[in-house]
Amino acid sequence: MRFSSLSGTSGGVTRYGRWFVLAFICVALVLVLVPAMSFGATAKVTLCASPSSVVSGGTAKLTAKVCPVPRNATFTLSAKDSAGHITKVATASAGTCGSAVFSVKPMRNTQYQVAVTANGMWPVTSSWVCVKVCAKLTLCVKPGQYCGTTISGTLTPAWNNHQVTITICQYINCWHTMKVATLTATLHQGSGDSSTYAVNWTGKHCTKYTISACVPTTADFKGACVSSCFTL
Repeated sequence: MRFSSLSGTSGGVTRYGRWFVLAFICVALVLVLVPAMSFGATAKVTLCASPSSVVSGGTAKLTAKVCPVPRNATFTLSAKDSAGHITKVATASAGTCGSAVFSVKPMRNTQYQVAVTANGMWPVTSSWVCVKVCAKLTLCVKPGQYCGTTISGTLTPAWNNHQVTITICQYINCWHTMKVATLTATLHQGSGDSSTYAVNWTGKHCTKYTISACVPTTADFKGACVSSCFTL
């Protein structure tokens, strides 16, 4: 191959077309990549949760901020469950103030992260923020005929095929009670991420009782017990 074909010369005439195109491409890449690298090196994205602990299904507000604020920036919120699975939850425009607020209702302990993207800029992400979730146990007591009683309730989040322990105490006087029965009820799948339980019990006529339910929760809550109480 002739040197003249590589250098862009032919017949003693210098041609700069090829070099001009290559130079133009290099300049364009610099103009695109330098702002992106500059933004990625200087931008700071934060995410805060308020409150940081909620009852299962309760609302937490996540406030995302970015500084400096790029033009046409978008926040993308992602959630990570206890198994490490990550899903995209929502998106919002950063606007001119560089912030956005997301409302979430986690059923179990969940970590959240936001990523900021803009035209021609590499994504910049915040640290993961954890919203801790407390289990919710409900207790409903419906007296029936001849002192028959239906004791039922729900546990959120679901923990099917486990046992709820129900303790029934009888009032001896205004200040003291005596345990008279301990029942167990199996949790079954309810609506959504919840379990239900129910059991029947018969007490004495014209006697005052206090009824409580307790269940050790899933590993999400480190085995802690939640309970609910009702006076009959």
